Amino acid sequence: MSPCTCSLPQRLAPSCTSQPGAGHRPLRATFTALKDPAAVGLLLAAGFEAVVVDREHGVMTSETAAALVAAAHAAGGFALVRVPSVDRGAVQDALEAGADGILAPMVESAAEAARLVSYCRYPPAGTRGFHPFTAGSGHGRIPPAKLPVHANARVLVAAQVETAAGLAACAELAAVAGLDQLFLGPGDLALSLGVAPGSAALAEASARISRHARDAGKSFGAFVPSGAAAAEAVHLGARLLAAGADVALLHAAARALSTEIAQASGAQT
Repeated sequence: MSPCTCSLPQRLAPSCTSQPGAGHRPLRATFTALKDPAAVGLLLAAGFEAVVVDREHGVMTSETAAALVAAAHAAGGFALVRVPSVDRGAVQDALEAGADGILAPMVESAAEAARLVSYCRYPPAGTRGFHPFTAGSGHGRIPPAKLPVHANARVLVAAQVETAAGLAACAELAAVAGLDQLFLGPGDLALSLGVAPGSAALAEASARISRHARDAGKSFGAFVPSGAAAAEAVHLGARLLAAGADVALLHAAARALSTEIAQASGAQT
């Protein structure tokens, strides 16, 4: 079950902004690393439309990620998987679990982006291995002859630009056939560039990434830690807004309530 009848690439396509309704606005997502399907259900019930299952920082197995993808679909949401790296096995596992999209971290060259696309697409567009009876292939409900075209059209392939090398190569990344989106990772990008979060230099880098994505007809996405950051990303044309993460949301809510109770009871915080 998905939140709309379109595929994730269609929902996030730059051209979708010209259409009325839900497709006109960016997709609201958050990262999940808690490894609990119930947490995914709660995030979607709270108003997020998609989760990004975080295998880069979440320290989880493919089986755990598959359960989170299934939970997102059961709750009517999209599920992307951020793989640990551009690795055929990790990508294949996520796709066979039914992931709607693959987000790869720290992509720094057109060759790496092309390899990512190849792992995500069936021939002739790529080299993905064929199996017609997994969650990603509808457990046999999609006729095998139609599966490659169907799967190639429904999976979003996104490259995360979050290093100085990736920024320098972002025009070449955007030009890779089959890549759907450039995704801004502002935290690591600021560290790699040696600039402060929120600085003018980081804002210029973000605008550069979005411009190259737009010029190549690709969508632009971004990690946004706040409403203000989301507004800036939307101004740049972002179609995917990944706001925070479940672990950070839990910590912030627990910290706020703990502080409030401590203050009410006169305890030290």
